[in-house]
Amino acid sequence: MSKRTGRYGDPTRSSNPGSPFGEHKGPPLPLLTQPMVAVEVREPDPKQTLLDGPVPTIKLDPSALIQAKLDAAVAHGKLDAAVAQGKLEASALVQGKPTVMISPQAKPSGAPPQIDLTQHHLPDDRIDPRLALLLDPDSDRSASFRVLRHHLLELGRPQVVIVSSPQIGDGKTTTAVNLALALAECGRAKVLLVETHVRRPQLTAVFQFVPPWCFAEQLAAHRHQPIMPWSLIDIPQLWLHVAAINPRTQQTQLLDGPAFAIAMERLRMAGYDHIVVDAPPVLGSADVNLMTDAADSVVLALRARRSNTRDLRRAIEQLGTDKFAGTVLLQDA
Repeated sequence: MSKRTGRYGDPTRSSNPGSPFGEHKGPPLPLLTQPMVAVEVREPDPKQTLLDGPVPTIKLDPSALIQAKLDAAVAHGKLDAAVAQGKLEASALVQGKPTVMISPQAKPSGAPPQIDLTQHHLPDDRIDPRLALLLDPDSDRSASFRVLRHHLLELGRPQVVIVSSPQIGDGKTTTAVNLALALAECGRAKVLLVETHVRRPQLTAVFQFVPPWCFAEQLAAHRHQPIMPWSLIDIPQLWLHVAAINPRTQQTQLLDGPAFAIAMERLRMAGYDHIVVDAPPVLGSADVNLMTDAADSVVLALRARRSNTRDLRRAIEQLGTDKFAGTVLLQDA
């Protein structure tokens, strides 16, 4: 048998300097191998898919593992059979646990999700004043959002960026929209703008469309069937995809944190360089806290002569500083 080479050298060399095998310079090797334990596995139904339910259950019996270890000790002459039987009975009394059942839930498949796009063209005569980069791309206001884009990219090119604010009316939607436009400007990146403020959605008014499928309803559907296609709006003149909440749809529940995490996991795989999330305000709810685990960075918007440092401090304390990227101060035009 050939000797293994590599960073740990010869596997037969001992760490004991007095050993006849010489000196071992790598990590210590195990003296005894663990015994193999039988595992009961149900064969999966070849016709079953992720949509049919959880994958087959695997049963592991802890008593079988203990029995196998004791049998190995007896076989090597390190333990008397009677003593081994006593240890097995004592272990059973101490543990007192039934057979371990491992039933993993269905997870999204490794293939990228299907994206169904509906094209929308903005009307030339009715442009929302919040679209600063579209109305006046050469203004100082537009340049400020490009500077924000530059600072975010310096932080490690975050893929999922949550834009929020301490209170309502601080300018978070304006910040989220123009940040997404700056990231996608001239097709420099593939960007998705997502809306999660279910109580006061704004993106349908900003872009003047009605989504074919409300994003809040998609979150609920994809939590149970994560491989379903996603329905998004494509705005070619802005190089932007949008997932908006339909204000005409009655929302019966608040934001679902696990559903949002599943959505971000799937949409990350769709090839988007950046996903900008127009989130609810921080104070007064825990919605943004539920989303931060699935995000890379959090940006807070503040409005001059309206926001105050007390609310900002409370918002940062509520969210924590692990993913906090900074603040954006908006001035009324």
